[in-house]
Amino acid sequence: MSELLDVLVVGARCAGATLALFLARAGKRVLVIDQAHMPSDQPISTHFIGPHGMAILDELGVGAKVRVFAPAVPHIINGVEDAIARLPFEPGREGTCPRRADLDALLVDEARAAGAEVALRTKLVGVLRESGRVVGAIVEHEGKRREIHAALVVGADGQHSKVAALVEAEEYKGYDCPRAAYWAYWPRPASYATDERYGGGAALVYFGDEYRIIFPTNTDQLLIGIGFPNDKLGEWKGRHREVYLERLRAHPWTASFTAGEPSSKIVGFVKGRFFFRQATGPGWALVGDAGLFKDPAPGLGISDAFRDAKALAAAIAEGGDAALERYWRERDVNSIELFEFARELGSVGYNNPLNHKVFAKVAASAELRGRIIEVHERRRSPFALFSTFEVVSWVLGELVRGRFGILRPFLEAGKRGGEVAKELAERRALAQRSHVVH
Repeated sequence: MSELLDVLVVGARCAGATLALFLARAGKRVLVIDQAHMPSDQPISTHFIGPHGMAILDELGVGAKVRVFAPAVPHIINGVEDAIARLPFEPGREGTCPRRADLDALLVDEARAAGAEVALRTKLVGVLRESGRVVGAIVEHEGKRREIHAALVVGADGQHSKVAALVEAEEYKGYDCPRAAYWAYWPRPASYATDERYGGGAALVYFGDEYRIIFPTNTDQLLIGIGFPNDKLGEWKGRHREVYLERLRAHPWTASFTAGEPSSKIVGFVKGRFFFRQATGPGWALVGDAGLFKDPAPGLGISDAFRDAKALAAAIAEGGDAALERYWRERDVNSIELFEFARELGSVGYNNPLNHKVFAKVAASAELRGRIIEVHERRRSPFALFSTFEVVSWVLGELVRGRFGILRPFLEAGKRGGEVAKELAERRALAQRSHVVH
């Protein structure tokens, strides 16, 4: 492309390819580049797409294509120790867990079919600036460099975004992940769908200071992983394969699926960092993990990437820096509670007496289970799952029985909820100001 582009998208995975698809269908002149080839895997991913994300894929007309190679996941299994709840999705609004090699390649093909140009095996080298504004980029393909001029350069290039580094996007609310994790793919036995414990669902369960994840991905595989506190990394150093297999084979939740050998290498996530980044500036924007990277424990990332790609496409269509800033501020409003929810689920102290009591109540109540599904459908805040009266009554019931361990996590949860409410109010104020026309 020698003419001026409307948008250059750096990164062609679930955020970037989806953005390019929205833009191309809106008639924008768009080029999306990625240093990888497609199809190629993206192993640092839970692969989970919740109802909200699937609704966006259906809007784009690609949801049915995804379900061909990654059938619906009927429910989520959550809990601590023996207090475990099965949370069913509404029929027709289930989640799914596609392998990223298949999902990302499909989205790239759809973007190309809609009119976007796609350049794979093409890496970003630098950005072009005029009077402090980004006006394009320098890219390299097979050792040859060229300049590409664009009205907007979008970084959709993941948590270690080069676009974010080059434009010096400010990080805020960042923190280091308190856990490490290892996982691999395993053959999925037919019994996974019929076993009373799993029933074909996606599981995140806590035992001691570890959590176990089982995600049924595509039609024939299970992603099985272990998350553990960073201070236990020494036990894994130099022998992560042996420890991973020992842990899985010794635990009743995973032993029956891991007697053989994994069908992939074992992947690790250590020393992670989660953050918000400034999402827009003169001539540039960030979307997906490049601008907002949260703990993967609740599996929100892909759905949020679709959500933000759709919102950014609308801002680009509206035009102007003010619309882009509104995208940024509204992204924060829509994300702050989910970010803190993910932080809580990934915390080392999540397995505590309060959460044990909560999950026991959820397991016994269809109405409470439905509330949690509403979080995945983005119809309820994770901090509005239970009323103050409900939680206080549960805590008092435990205290009367002499179970005082519930008091500390209860007080900590109350404090955290107040802090999140305060920050949400601040983010809403910034969003409101972004709508004021100067």
